[in-house]
Amino acid sequence: MLALLLFCLVPCGADDSCIPGILNTPSVVGYGTDLEANCSTTRDDFDELTLRLGNTSCTNPENNSVVTCAAPVLDFKMKVECRLRLNGTECMNATDLIVYQNPEVRLSVKNGSDEQEDYTLQCDVLSDIPAQNYSVTWFKNNESIETEFIIGEQEKKDSSILAFNISREEKFAQFRCEVQLELEQIETRPVISTTQNVSARYAPELRMNSSETITVPNGGNVTLHCDVEGNPPPEYVWAIDGNPIFQTTKWLEIDQVNSSIIYSCTASNVLGKITVKIHVDVEEVKTEAEKLENCGLTLTPSYLYVKYGNPASIDCYTASTDLAKMAWETAVGKNFGTPPNVTWRVEKLEDFTVKPFCFVTLLDDTQCIKKPEITLYKPPDLVAVSGMVKMKEGEEHTLRCDIFNVAPANKLQVTWYKDGRNVHTANFESLDLVPHTECFKNSAVHPCDVSSNYTFIPNKSDNAAFFTCTAELKFGPEGPLPSVASAPYTAVVEYKPTIKKCMFSGVEDSFRLHDVPCEIDGNPPPAIEWQYNGTRIDEFKLLERTDSGTYKAKVYNSMGEDSTDVVITVEYKPMFSCERNYTVKVNEKANILCEPDGVPSPNLRWFKNGTEIVPHYWKKNESGWYSLRASNKHGEVEHQFYLDILYPPVFTETNATEILVAGKNVSFVCKAEGNPEPLTDWSYPFADNVQKTTKGRQKIITITAATSTNAGSYICVATNEFGSVTRTIQLKDKSTDHFQFWWIILVVLLIFLLIIFLVCFYRRTRIHGEYNFVATNDTNIAMQNRSAVENGVKSANGQS
Repeated sequence: MLALLLFCLVPCGADDSCIPGILNTPSVVGYGTDLEANCSTTRDDFDELTLRLGNTSCTNPENNSVVTCAAPVLDFKMKVECRLRLNGTECMNATDLIVYQNPEVRLSVKNGSDEQEDYTLQCDVLSDIPAQNYSVTWFKNNESIETEFIIGEQEKKDSSILAFNISREEKFAQFRCEVQLELEQIETRPVISTTQNVSARYAPELRMNSSETITVPNGGNVTLHCDVEGNPPPEYVWAIDGNPIFQTTKWLEIDQVNSSIIYSCTASNVLGKITVKIHVDVEEVKTEAEKLENCGLTLTPSYLYVKYGNPASIDCYTASTDLAKMAWETAVGKNFGTPPNVTWRVEKLEDFTVKPFCFVTLLDDTQCIKKPEITLYKPPDLVAVSGMVKMKEGEEHTLRCDIFNVAPANKLQVTWYKDGRNVHTANFESLDLVPHTECFKNSAVHPCDVSSNYTFIPNKSDNAAFFTCTAELKFGPEGPLPSVASAPYTAVVEYKPTIKKCMFSGVEDSFRLHDVPCEIDGNPPPAIEWQYNGTRIDEFKLLERTDSGTYKAKVYNSMGEDSTDVVITVEYKPMFSCERNYTVKVNEKANILCEPDGVPSPNLRWFKNGTEIVPHYWKKNESGWYSLRASNKHGEVEHQFYLDILYPPVFTETNATEILVAGKNVSFVCKAEGNPEPLTDWSYPFADNVQKTTKGRQKIITITAATSTNAGSYICVATNEFGSVTRTIQLKDKSTDHFQFWWIILVVLLIFLLIIFLVCFYRRTRIHGEYNFVATNDTNIAMQNRSAVENGVKSANGQS
């Protein structure tokens, strides 16, 4: 027991083993979505905890035990790793994600042959993801009829085929396919194709007798109807007495019939053909004048357009007075009024076969009738545009406009609009309208469904465009223009991405490449990837000042990719990396001694002793402490330094002359200013009583008991690295000065006497007529006479 107690008291050492962190992440994620995960540890002595989502890394702030990270899922092989580093050892907990992407589904229909099924439907599953398990379910009239499971690991199949027949009793059916990803972990929503309306296929069939006779008044108009149905819709060829004419619709309008003729209509499709003969007989009728003469019937109005379900009325008036009976003959509506004015009225006209007529029976049993022209029309109950969920740029695509329950169909015109602009017009004459089979169930006009297709090749400008179709009944200038427009159909066009205008500046440690605003266009919305020197960069990493440079931004989607170079500038406040001491030369231009670092480039100001200055050239007395202040929009910083101004030696005293006093001591100091401080020395006459000593950088000359032999020039020389200067002191003997004084007086006196002598000599020369030039004879005589006169004058002056 004592041993066990001692063992329990022994302190246990710390566990140095590296235990991987706890990873909390979904295992199945959708492509293009954002993934958020976290990594945690129960250890508190770890060095670093890192969570990596694909190429995105996040570390724990301030050594927290939990690190959370988010990143877009743009890689089908994305991996999540939780890394823990402890005492230099790293351990990891990792998992591979299951990345799924709902595929695009396209449904197409193909006609079969005589020996095959009527139709073959193909459901194409389009996706860029690796093979996955999915199921394709077929629906007929909203009821599931067949399901096919595709095992992605066992086979590669991107379409499902459905062959089928539609009986004549069914007439038509609606088909679609739904694709469901088979994932055990989660249940995704199925992707639904467009709905295809298909009708039973059969050869043209008569919906009337193979021969028909129509009686027409002489000079009247008639419209012939080739009442044949078939699927595919048959093509029509008309002939007159066996001669083909240019008319390819089921309707043939004939104006001013004046003779009996046999018309034939041949309707054909890929499954067969049939011919119908229509006999047009001309009936002789009375002229209008005869009618007026006999009965004088007048209808108001004689032409009537009535909207389906609206009331209608026509007045009938006769000018005849010998009436036996007058009324309206009709199966719909009632008679009102008394002769000679009776009215046919119906409160709600819904019979397209209504053909009322007004008749008069005269007293002589003569009977007259008058039939009005009544057009009952019904605007469609609904006009709707449908198409594939997504279109691809550059690939042909068809939009369908369904017009439901409209009459008369042969007067219908459908106009297609894109963003309010007319892009296509369809009518029965252009064969662009396809009536459904119910339009032909009998020869009478009745409401039925009609469709129109608009085929085009979309481009990126069609994305988000509004397509509408307008169904309009055209009755000519006299009739109404009822129309119904569809709700807008918003086109979704997938196209290759583009990227441009991606220049950006931000402050360090506060923005990421993910924050860079770029003009990115593309559908599906493209993902973006950043590269620097060919290496992919984590777009969520905070950028530092050293991260400025040219990056490549690449955008991509299922339609393609695009890239551009992006100049990223990381801004930061100024900073100095400068010395504490600087030296300059005197009179040197004041340049910046220390350039600050910062983006944008900082503004720089000089300060000395707290006062802002603007230096130009340095002066020798301006050494001292200075400061530079650098500022930009992100901040300001100041740097202090000592500025030492260097200059050559300068003497504070000028040259001098000293008088030697015999027996006295004399001292001369060689002292000068300069930076650096100059070295000094003396040049002097050698003597035993002269001694040179040094004090610091100064040299001192001491003359003990000076004598006349010490007289002379004492030259002080000051030198530093920028130059050399001299200063001279003349030491003179006092006795030598007296001797020199008398010599100067003597020289001055001799000069004075010489000047007096020269003046007297000059005057003497002029009085005696002595000249230094040669004269002519006449001149000599004149000069002699002048001399005699002057002599006479002098004699007279002497006598007196």
